[in-house]
Amino acid sequence: MFSRKTIGIRRENAIAELKSISVGGVEQWLLIRGEDQSLPVLLFLHGGPGTSQIGIIADYQKELEKHFIVVNWDQRGAGLSYSKKIPQESMKVDRLLEDTFEVTNYLRKEYQQDKIYLVGHSWGTILGLLAIHKHPEWYHHYIGVSQVISVQKTEELSYQLVLEKAKEQEHQKAITRLNEMGKPPWSNMKNDRIHQKYLESFRGGISHDGKLIYTLIKKMLKSKEYSLFDIFRFVKGQFFSMHNLIDEMRRIDLSETIQSVVVPITLMMGRHDLTTPPEAAREWFDSLQAKNKTWLWFENSAHSPLFEENQRFVDIISKL
Repeated sequence: MFSRKTIGIRRENAIAELKSISVGGVEQWLLIRGEDQSLPVLLFLHGGPGTSQIGIIADYQKELEKHFIVVNWDQRGAGLSYSKKIPQESMKVDRLLEDTFEVTNYLRKEYQQDKIYLVGHSWGTILGLLAIHKHPEWYHHYIGVSQVISVQKTEELSYQLVLEKAKEQEHQKAITRLNEMGKPPWSNMKNDRIHQKYLESFRGGISHDGKLIYTLIKKMLKSKEYSLFDIFRFVKGQFFSMHNLIDEMRRIDLSETIQSVVVPITLMMGRHDLTTPPEAAREWFDSLQAKNKTWLWFENSAHSPLFEENQRFVDIISKL
């Protein structure tokens, strides 16, 4: 409860490490697991910003560890990598992108691999697309889960779709409150919380069944990789990361800068996602110039296909 570790893997050449490294002058944490150290490396870029994965991911990646050295990284200001000593002015998209490159090159050097696989979820898809666009030579394949292209357009469409759901279901309280708020961006965090409440009510939030959040909380409480104190650090990191990054994120529109990619790209989109509605990314994807691009629907998912339909997620990535 008061210490952290990761359980060993009983294989001759396996790796199971929970370690910190210096990234951009800040101590940042990696969970590295695989049944054989000669396997290709797969790096996760978690969502949020600030929604780190090290404390919840163990049960969802066991099968992947047979095919990859799976690396989860708690990003600058998130989870184990949160510290009140981190300068707020360093919480910029360009700095986190440089952190992504440092982690990438650490893994390339450590495991003697020219290229690695990259998976981004939600906020992490912004870093992921920027990474493969700037340094395609470092990546085998990019997998975007709940892909974000324009944060502002995504937020506006999310609000519009939630309001439509409220009208369809004649949910008068939701209609009234959403109309009072008006469309995003909102300067009042209370409005974000109200929006999130109705995302969940209309089964388009974290998960389609509405149960995943409770499952993830239980997994974090039982986690070997996070201590009890680390759970408090996780919560602080979420607020810290979102507070410092949200305004800059809302100015991002990747459709203006990325019209083509060299790296093979697979997007995994939840059919019921109201948080990052797939329609916001579809137009960009259809016009994207790429030799190898794939769009996959996850029919029973909202915003978290990698958790909601985990077996399908694992099966697809294992065959890339």
